[in-house]
Amino acid sequence: MGFRFNGFQIPTDSLTGIPQEFFHEVMPQVKDANLLKICLYILWKADLVGDYQIAFTVNNIMLDKIFLQGLEINEKDHSAVVKKLLELATEMNILLRWRSEKNQNDRYFINCEAGQKALAVARNGSRSSNITLNQIQPNIFKLYEENIGPLTPLIADTLRDAEATYPSAWIKEAIGIAIENNVRRWRYVETILARWKKEGKNGTDRRHDKTDYRSYLDD
Repeated sequence: MGFRFNGFQIPTDSLTGIPQEFFHEVMPQVKDANLLKICLYILWKADLVGDYQIAFTVNNIMLDKIFLQGLEINEKDHSAVVKKLLELATEMNILLRWRSEKNQNDRYFINCEAGQKALAVARNGSRSSNITLNQIQPNIFKLYEENIGPLTPLIADTLRDAEATYPSAWIKEAIGIAIENNVRRWRYVETILARWKKEGKNGTDRRHDKTDYRSYLDD
């Protein structure tokens, strides 16, 4: 066996949240290594994008070459293997399947409250994520935890409100400015966002974004 892991770096800024039910209800029942891997992969991706309502397709998963390398596949048709694994997860009620009558394209949702709601509205257009293991982009919740502070329920609600008010790219850029100025305060980030919204992101005097922070240093 040639691979030797160098060890996890803990604490780390790249942790993934997995529902507790997976470990004490699902994992003991999953005997197939490939099935276990695809379940973990789907949960990882949902946590990464911060949305458990996303839909997964065979083609979507086939984009991730790193993930496919980790599967034990003896058949030439890798997509058939992935589809079979998704069907097995569906039979175990880990995933929920929806098939479009228009193009017969199966979409799979995680069996959780968010996934159940997404399935209910799938006829109006479901969402999928094409993020792969070599294209990891943290959502604003992870950015907050990694760069500002612990993610409390109150802060989580605040971030959701911000996502509903401002484009995600604005939030990430404003957090970047806070990091650059070493002012790790959400109120500072929010001030930048409010100014951009009021004055126009491209029209505002961007010097204020970098200099108007002294009042936050002693909060």
